[in-house]
Amino acid sequence: MTSEKPHHVVICAYHGLSMLEYGAAVEIFISHGRTNSPWYQGEVVSCDGPQLALGDGSRLWLPDDLGVLQQADTIVLPGWRDINERPPQQLLQALQQAAQRGARLVSFCSGAVILAYAGLLDGKTATTHWKYAKKFRQLFPKVQLDTAPLFVQAGHIFTSAGSAACIDLALALIEADFGTQQANSSARRLVVPLARQGGQRQFIQLPVSTASKTLTRVIDTVLADLSRDWQIDALAQQAGMSRRSFDRHFQSSIGQSAKQWLQQARIEQAKVLLSRGERIEIVAGQCGFTSASAFRAQFAQWTGVAPSQFRLAQQQRACLQVD
Repeated sequence: MTSEKPHHVVICAYHGLSMLEYGAAVEIFISHGRTNSPWYQGEVVSCDGPQLALGDGSRLWLPDDLGVLQQADTIVLPGWRDINERPPQQLLQALQQAAQRGARLVSFCSGAVILAYAGLLDGKTATTHWKYAKKFRQLFPKVQLDTAPLFVQAGHIFTSAGSAACIDLALALIEADFGTQQANSSARRLVVPLARQGGQRQFIQLPVSTASKTLTRVIDTVLADLSRDWQIDALAQQAGMSRRSFDRHFQSSIGQSAKQWLQQARIEQAKVLLSRGERIEIVAGQCGFTSASAFRAQFAQWTGVAPSQFRLAQQQRACLQVD
């Protein structure tokens, strides 16, 4: 980035705005400019009129001329209020025009929904908060959704995972625009690492079950003793179903195969034990892994971090004390 022409960043705001993501965008792309030079030239524009009602009931008064998007080098979209609600057509058209001229489009958390409604993610890889994944895939089947990483780049379009992942993406953009030294400085100011290890997979919980009573009993039996070497054929037999019927019923009820669910259940239980400071070998045995080395490999594959790293991070968090 050259210092001759400041990089123009426009942050979009709308009714029901998430204050965490909006505040992060304003703090990083605008407020940091008061102490950093060179920096972005940032401003905020409302997409829903001059007075906005935020998610917490408070209000914002902002300029509402979307024409500023046509002069923006980067457009930031904090989380959208409802994945089922199509954003204003005027905003979608402005984003389409910005994309055509090569502007950088950045979404935080469910802000990816806006880009998807605009058709700008079709055929591209993108991410969003893992809790929106199922509905997102239903609404936007042309998007290659990947809920593992903290953020994804697809050309000039950048999408980030839920909530705090917006900071990870913002720091990556700062590093690209101003270099590693400035990015490190921003990270220190925010008291976060410049690059976190792993992805949002390490925070995913087991899906909510809408299973029948028969399938629920099988699930409860498995969860009661994850140390056992559970075989899917045996679980199908326990449910009184053929393997084919069991697989189909499990997939439709849980949203993933029985094999995937069992693996995730073992990983989630391992997280609990690691958070308590248990040794790797103990965790591997209690969660049904064949060996400590197999556990390490599968845990890292699933969460993006090694078990020892996850345990250390949880222990550091546990050291915090509240008066």
